[in-house]
Amino acid sequence: MNFNKKSAGIVYGIITVILFMLFSSNGNAQEKKHLSFREQNAKSYYTSFAFGMGASYGNNSSLNTYIGYELPGYNYLTDQQKLKDLGPGFDFFLTAERQVHRNYSIKADYSYFIKSNGLNSLYPDYSFNYTSHRIFLTANYIIPMEYSFFKFGIGGGGIFSSLSNKFSSLESVYTSKGFGVKAEGVFDLQMGNTFAGYISGYLLNVFDSGLKDENGVEVLNRAGGKVNLSSFSAGVRIGVEIFIF
Repeated sequence: MNFNKKSAGIVYGIITVILFMLFSSNGNAQEKKHLSFREQNAKSYYTSFAFGMGASYGNNSSLNTYIGYELPGYNYLTDQQKLKDLGPGFDFFLTAERQVHRNYSIKADYSYFIKSNGLNSLYPDYSFNYTSHRIFLTANYIIPMEYSFFKFGIGGGGIFSSLSNKFSSLESVYTSKGFGVKAEGVFDLQMGNTFAGYISGYLLNVFDSGLKDENGVEVLNRAGGKVNLSSFSAGVRIGVEIFIF
């Protein structure tokens, strides 16, 4: 599955429309009675749900080595033509969070991550695409403001990945399991009584156990080395967060 810039732009546009619709639908109510997050949070702790999408840049050195062996004539390419150390990926996320203290919360985070590797312009018949289901649990420190929340969290969880290696009409699919450790900062800007614009930035380290085929046999590159999807990445997310006080 290729997820290009045009596709990303469409999804970002959808999120923008959702934000506009939510803001517009609550406009009249806000004119009558507007309650800040601070006022509502003083009475009760919140439960929230957030959704949206993000983009990240990360390395996949083991995968790049594997791909280099698979592409004919790869060693004869210039450094500018070869695979870059860092590459973009995209994810769609959904979170559920419960505030347990004025300054602390626990968040469950699910995301579906997509990344396309390879050199499509030079090798159009070859594609190396992988997806991951990521399920994390994060502990947050909250800084409440009048119309916003700042959150800083550390968490981790399981990652379940799948790599599709395709040449012309031939396709092989490999899977792997791993875990990730993430540090994240979130800014929620109030846009209505119960919802906010969601912006976050994060650093993520993924430790992958190694790719295996459908028979459970480890995938090796042509030099005999094991292949994994371990990576370190930095990313941003945008979306909407709904609060229930």
